[in-house]
Amino acid sequence: MKTRTLKLSAIAFLMACALCAFLFSGETSSDSNDQMSTGFGTPETLEANYEVWKAQYVKDGGDRNWVMAMGWFKGLSTEQTDARGTAILNLVDGTVSVEINGLPKAEGWDVWLIDNGPGSVLPESSDKLLRIGSLKHDSKAAKLEANLGSDAFADFELDIIAVTKAGASPIENRVVVGTTTLFHRLYRSEQRGQFGVLSDQDELAATVAEKRSIFERLIDLVSPTAEAQIGPQQGVNNLITRGRNGFFNETFNGNGRTCGTCHRENESLTISPEFISTLPQNDPLFVAETQPALAANFENPVLMRKFGLILENTDGFGDLANNFVMRGVPHTLALLPNTLLPALLDGTTIPPNERTGWGGDGAPGTGTLREFIIGAITQHYPRSTNRVVGVDFRLPTVAELDEFEAFQKSTGRQADLVLSGPGALSLKSEVAALGQRIFNNPSPGLGPPNDPNIGAGNCFLCHLNAGAGDFFEPGRNANFNTNVEGQPAQPADLVGQPNPQDGGFGGGVSPTGGIGNGSFNTPVLVEAADTGPFFHNNSVDTIEGAVAFYNSDSFNKAPGFGGIITGNAGLINLEATEVVAVAAFLRVINALENIRSTRDLAVRARNSTNQAIVNELLRLAVAEAEDALKVLNCGNLHFVAQARLREALVELILAQVISDRGLRNVVINKAIGDLDSARGDIRN
Repeated sequence: MKTRTLKLSAIAFLMACALCAFLFSGETSSDSNDQMSTGFGTPETLEANYEVWKAQYVKDGGDRNWVMAMGWFKGLSTEQTDARGTAILNLVDGTVSVEINGLPKAEGWDVWLIDNGPGSVLPESSDKLLRIGSLKHDSKAAKLEANLGSDAFADFELDIIAVTKAGASPIENRVVVGTTTLFHRLYRSEQRGQFGVLSDQDELAATVAEKRSIFERLIDLVSPTAEAQIGPQQGVNNLITRGRNGFFNETFNGNGRTCGTCHRENESLTISPEFISTLPQNDPLFVAETQPALAANFENPVLMRKFGLILENTDGFGDLANNFVMRGVPHTLALLPNTLLPALLDGTTIPPNERTGWGGDGAPGTGTLREFIIGAITQHYPRSTNRVVGVDFRLPTVAELDEFEAFQKSTGRQADLVLSGPGALSLKSEVAALGQRIFNNPSPGLGPPNDPNIGAGNCFLCHLNAGAGDFFEPGRNANFNTNVEGQPAQPADLVGQPNPQDGGFGGGVSPTGGIGNGSFNTPVLVEAADTGPFFHNNSVDTIEGAVAFYNSDSFNKAPGFGGIITGNAGLINLEATEVVAVAAFLRVINALENIRSTRDLAVRARNSTNQAIVNELLRLAVAEAEDALKVLNCGNLHFVAQARLREALVELILAQVISDRGLRNVVINKAIGDLDSARGDIRN
């Protein structure tokens, strides 16, 4: 293995030397139809995910039955509250129904609708602000029914609904908040016959153009920036490209961090302790070590560097010294169809929340991706822990939120795998194939007939088709208390650093300690093997260890959960060889996804006429191919496929330094052929 690594390093060094020649002789022109690279994001993925969402939205009543979750909203709510509820909007007839639980009866409460202008997502005097009435308490909840007339939403694009204290403006007071989503906005643009053309985008473009100095415009003429190269793109292409640019470059006037500070593009949109160890001291990840105003209660540098754990104030910003938890960075690949789907029966949400973050409750709050973005900026971007908007950071505009959502919903695969029944995935590795059968094998009385000759993994019950879907609620993503937090001897507890118990979702006191009900969101497994460490607290380093956890007393005797996974018919008890088999199965499906992604990036690079875009796509393709190699090699799986992947890797590196498009594409085509061969060695 060391010899192969040296060979690859030598090839990479020679390619880097050749780059000098390329810089002075390569292509500089770009076809007018050539797009800026959107990295892992593609319009096809975004549109496919939108179509799935739209089908359900229309089935539920469409614009006559828009159900918006409401709750405490980090970054928008002006005070902490456990109150939550829903707003049901009929945009056609102009009716609004609001029901909130948990508001003090002794106070009065008003409901406002906000249509944001081109400024911040925060309500401002220049926005359209509409008070629709006051909530009235009954024995259980505070409610409002309002009829605004059929023309109410003709020229009113609802961005925010807010509950304020009686007599207060939403500019100054917001207790319970709900927001729109990108897909709702795309749906209304489609109803207007202009799919993907959003009015706020035009307002943002005008604002940006107005602020650009003459010097900046002159610089763009000589060396176009990413923003300048985006140019005249329209619709979802524009949204995705701008979203990716913002995701990795926009600091929101904060401490220097971006979304990409923790969600590294060449690290499968996550970050690991190994990768952290390679970063220079001036990397924005280390602002708590380099910026005095963030030295206390912003991060724990020891736990970050050793275990990749990031400090989160999931229960508000009061008592920063004690009110925090430490969590790993989940990847953001394939958010749909996996983790942006609500659950109906797990008791942790009011539908139709999107399920984001380890708690499944957003940042936390109502769980939407839009809210998660706002909460993440408020949590991780400020110049000081005062977190004063306009001083320590700025909040995004509606247009920027659309763009960030578009990029994140455009990455990864478009659908879950099929692991059982007609058309099921068929694997060539006997060990991985056994792992697939164990994964789908239920305890007696649960699901399809079980195989008594192998262990009952029951994995499919919470990870249907290796996604994050619930077998009992297909297409839904749920929360459970599997007692990960209750494991003994967790690495982060052994180094003498403050590390409070994490209670997961919501309020109350978790059975294992901490604020919450002890439940965490079910993650997707297809991309798991190359995005460790595992679980919300990064407590396990290997995929084999993660599988073995489900043999443990911590899981099988979890407070409030023990026996549920097996219908009280017995515990999960896999032999060591069966643990390895399930892990091998997870490694193989991860490698197949890496190969799919590598091939997609290579094809897009081949079709591009812009060398900079080609190199950007090939750089990501190289990272994906390396991931495929790593997950297979560490599991001693598919040595022929590994050989083909190494050949493809060398070819993808070589293609980056070939300036002639015809010759470059010959090399890329060879890499694509090797990727196809590798895939053919893995699956039937």
